[in-house]
Amino acid sequence: MAPTRYFFQTQAMSHQLSKEEKLCSRKKIDTLFAEGQSFAQYPLRIVYRIYDKTTGNELPQFFISVPKRKFKRAVKRVWLRRRIREAYRLHKDIIGNTGNKCVDMAFLYIAAEQKEYHIIEQQMIELLKKLSDIINKANQ
Repeated sequence: MAPTRYFFQTQAMSHQLSKEEKLCSRKKIDTLFAEGQSFAQYPLRIVYRIYDKTTGNELPQFFISVPKRKFKRAVKRVWLRRRIREAYRLHKDIIGNTGNKCVDMAFLYIAAEQKEYHIIEQQMIELLKKLSDIINKANQ
């Protein structure tokens, strides 16, 4: 009985988001928007910055922004933020091994209305595939 429980625990743990993956540093966020590049996959826009790793165990870091100007109610902003975070959590392995590079990302919600989860998830997959290609080119 224990081996099956262990199997399910390891499978579920591979999709967890750790504190180290969240971009919280004001200095890094300012640098991201000052030096970063971006592209959009409606309803999401990604701002990213690729840089060399300083230590061997750095993880890609991200944060999510939903504008208060377009969504006055905090409930709607939180609803969207949760869906974007879930889509990233499930598909972050698309980025995969970044080699000797590390990446900071900001996911910005640019639509004026709430989109359903399956649309957000589909566009997140496309964003991460494009970003993965860009990171692979930077490693070469």
